[in-house]
Amino acid sequence: MPDVSVDLVTNAVEDCKKPIVAAVEGLALGGGLEFAMGCHARIAAPRTQLGLPELSLGVIPGFGALTGLLCYVSFKGTQRLPRLVGLSKAIEMMLSSKPIMSEEGKKLGLIDALVPSKELLKVSCAWALDMAERRKPWLRSLHRTDKIGSLSEAREVLRMARLQAKKTAPNLPQHQVCLDVIEEGIVHGGYTGVLKEAKVFKEIVLSDTSRGLVHVFLAQRATSKVPNVTDVGLKPRQVKKVAIIGGGLMGSGIATALIVNNIFVVLKEVNSEYLLKGIKTVEANVRGLANRGKITKDKAEKALSMLKGVLDYSEFKDVDMVIEAVIENVALKQKIFSEIEKACPPHCILATNTSTIDLNLIGEKMNSQDRLIGAHFF
Repeated sequence: MPDVSVDLVTNAVEDCKKPIVAAVEGLALGGGLEFAMGCHARIAAPRTQLGLPELSLGVIPGFGALTGLLCYVSFKGTQRLPRLVGLSKAIEMMLSSKPIMSEEGKKLGLIDALVPSKELLKVSCAWALDMAERRKPWLRSLHRTDKIGSLSEAREVLRMARLQAKKTAPNLPQHQVCLDVIEEGIVHGGYTGVLKEAKVFKEIVLSDTSRGLVHVFLAQRATSKVPNVTDVGLKPRQVKKVAIIGGGLMGSGIATALIVNNIFVVLKEVNSEYLLKGIKTVEANVRGLANRGKITKDKAEKALSMLKGVLDYSEFKDVDMVIEAVIENVALKQKIFSEIEKACPPHCILATNTSTIDLNLIGEKMNSQDRLIGAHFF
């Protein structure tokens, strides 16, 4: 092995003369799952999340994140996951960056046994002893090929995955790089794939794409720690139903974003003509997402079923939030908020999409101006 061998931590685990069992509970994402896959067996508690989200950070599976800094530790996620769950499922998990639950992992073969949390360590230790006594199989995942399929089948799966990635992530190079590394391991063997993984990881981790996505990742988590908000026990309200006033470019776009995320939307317009136009725009947006492979056809139909058009405030009585997205006219906005303040329940958040008008001016004619917030969408 070349100089990266010092970083290939799982080599020592996988090649150990004693059986090593991973006891997994809670979250096993990225390096956590990659390390567990290097063990000879994996025992998990119910509802444990398993995933390789590295592509969402602009890199490929093969790193750990410590104290907010990226540090390279090759765990060979691109090589082991296909050998444990099959090529198609492994590609789906890596390219989507979405975790699966341990229950699904058990069905796929990623998890060897599911046990209650209180029995996790006991069962894991017993499992290791059973392997040592040859009562249970002692498997090295990097050596397995039984779930890969034939070379021609694997190449076809990879070809289709590349086409899909070009549609869903045309400007993100890490998806194609990940598929290249997977193919290297399938064609030339797991250890050859490991070497390519190590080489390309060091290259893309310094890319502008990775730097930008890592910044977004850390910035999003920073917002979860807001002084005098998150440290005093305040919790976000659950928003299940939102009313949008105005079905133009912004209003229809906001409605689209909400319904594809399983939030019911009531879209209000001033007349039937504008309302129909707004609904058609939302329908075109959602079907466009489906046609580009961003969402499935079934998800598109479900999303559209969560949209309702109205011409008055009668459906506002049980909404959790109202977003005003009409033209930048102060008098019109003032009138709208004075009306919806009466039509909405007390817990409802009242928001304006304005980008130029002072919120104090918009809420001037409201009885409770503290209910009004700015929520500008880009």
